[in-house]
Amino acid sequence: DWLQANKLRKGDQINVEQREDSVVLSAPDNGEKRIEPKTIVIEIEGRSMALIKTEIISAYLNNYDIIEVKGKLKSDTAANVKSILRNLTGIEIIQQDSEKIIAKDLLNINEISIETLIRRMDNITRSMLTDSISCIKKDIYEEIYERDMEVNRLLYLAYRVIRAAIIDPRIAKGLGKKNIELLFEQILMEKIEKVADKAKRVARYIRMANLKPAEMQEIEEIYITIKECYLNVMKAYYTKDLDLAFSVEVCGKEKIDLMNDFVKERQNAAAHMVIEQMKSMLISVKNIARAVIGMEKNVW
Repeated sequence: DWLQANKLRKGDQINVEQREDSVVLSAPDNGEKRIEPKTIVIEIEGRSMALIKTEIISAYLNNYDIIEVKGKLKSDTAANVKSILRNLTGIEIIQQDSEKIIAKDLLNINEISIETLIRRMDNITRSMLTDSISCIKKDIYEEIYERDMEVNRLLYLAYRVIRAAIIDPRIAKGLGKKNIELLFEQILMEKIEKVADKAKRVARYIRMANLKPAEMQEIEEIYITIKECYLNVMKAYYTKDLDLAFSVEVCGKEKIDLMNDFVKERQNAAAHMVIEQMKSMLISVKNIARAVIGMEKNVW
């Protein structure tokens, strides 16, 4: 099983490392073996654009090297397919005609740092929270929407890297990761993406809420405390501060009570949606805290 997983055959070299109480055998990562590109053909005849998009993204997440979209490509269909492909990090369109679009993955997974992806997602999410709060006074929803798309792209890329590392031990070794660490980091990034998504939704519904200045001020104060919880939980992750993670995990009930009180006497559907998105955001923050607490013994 180990030989097959590492694609080793009779005559291949392996590394031997002598330790105090053991000898470790490992497969070399010399890049000499040629691996045939993994190709998928997606037929578009009779399929909705939503289904085509799902299949393209699924192929990307499953680490296909070449994605061929095949069928009669009208101008609007071709434009939509190209837009989907261009929103996937590392994918480049290499051929196009009236019946097919072929895209190729030009990304080297071995050069990707998961820690860097987490930092980038976190930084974008922080800016989204700040600007989402600002939407209470100034409408900048479109800018927030674009940043949410970037967070999604980073998460898709992370999925590709983590999936490849779990399947191929050599990639995991290059990343310096065990499977339990990869699982933890996937959960962490999924929850960061949820926070970013809720920041986008809060900004959207605030535009429709038509609240009085005093009510807007009340929402702003609650929202700022949720942002502080997010900043604290990410600080707990970066600094391995378990006490801080515990404090974030237990602080949510008071904030949820405040949000429930806000909507109790108000018959405003948009205001209710704002509060529900903020609640969901807070739950994602608490889940990050639980992940940090739960992984302490396994990773740190």
